[in-house]
Amino acid sequence: MPIFDQGYQHWQGTLSGHAWRWLTITRQGVRVQRQNRWVRHVVLSAWMPALVLAVVLVFWGLLEQKSELVMPLLRMMGLPRELLDEPRTFRTAVWTLGYYYFFQFELFFAMILVLLVGPGLISQDVRFNAIPLYFSRPLRRLDYFVGKLAVVGVFLSAVAIVPAVLAFLLGILFSLDFTVVRDTWRVLLASIGYGAVIVLSAGMLMLALSALSRNSRSVAALWVGIWFVSNVVAGVLSGIHGEAARRQATQAEMDQRVAEAFRRDWRPLVSYTANLARIGTLLLDTDSAAKRILGVFTPPGRPVPPSEVLSGPQYPWWWSAAVLAGVFGLSLWILTSRVKSLDRLR
Repeated sequence: MPIFDQGYQHWQGTLSGHAWRWLTITRQGVRVQRQNRWVRHVVLSAWMPALVLAVVLVFWGLLEQKSELVMPLLRMMGLPRELLDEPRTFRTAVWTLGYYYFFQFELFFAMILVLLVGPGLISQDVRFNAIPLYFSRPLRRLDYFVGKLAVVGVFLSAVAIVPAVLAFLLGILFSLDFTVVRDTWRVLLASIGYGAVIVLSAGMLMLALSALSRNSRSVAALWVGIWFVSNVVAGVLSGIHGEAARRQATQAEMDQRVAEAFRRDWRPLVSYTANLARIGTLLLDTDSAAKRILGVFTPPGRPVPPSEVLSGPQYPWWWSAAVLAGVFGLSLWILTSRVKSLDRLR
């Protein structure tokens, strides 16, 4: 019987880099989720607010050019004369508020997408004991986490970051004035940054929930509880707090008294999405934009309404940042404790 040489043989093929090992997990996860018709429907529906934002920016660009295509319509809407005569001076404020309301709608679709995409990412691997198969290959826990997180990130970016960038480009094209880039580039960076916050925070939280249970339906129920129930509880608590402030105020000072009460109100911190929204208002600086617009629409002799009328609660932003950081840290701890590398598996 011949004896074959069993010594080391050098690999002659192409070596793949270590940095992109996680991409295989992401590619497979995205391929599976694309076959889900509910995911496709939600992604398509989520582009409707982006189309509205693009229309608003296009209309504003035509208004800056004093185009006869839109001027009669805008005059019929009863916009203030100052806004029609000098639209460029309100460019940054209008773009900021447009993106603020765009993200208010997109946050809802983002939560639904996470609910559809995320529950089975880790829970199915735990249920079928597939994690040892991952780590039997040249794959680290970090690669596993990044690959799973990127699956959520792809779909959230498709409804938050990509539409925001495309709407920005359309707004520039129809303005025919490249000074708009100088005035609004911060809005674009803030939108991308806010989208990244949503991806990291919601993605990590969903992965942590998915690692807690073998049942994907239980994970989905936990997500609905964190999203919907916390939102309802925060709304009820804030409503009670606001009503108490209204009882103590006369009609003349009611708006200001209520606004001051909401600036010190911690109750929205109970809502996960309210914390995300507060970081968005910080990055977009919607408070300044709201004050600018409200000043134009307020009749002479009347006090300007508080900016919270347009921009939402303005309690200290670092409260929400601390809550989201705590949620992120808790999610990371759950993932590292529930998903162990191969040398720690029994």
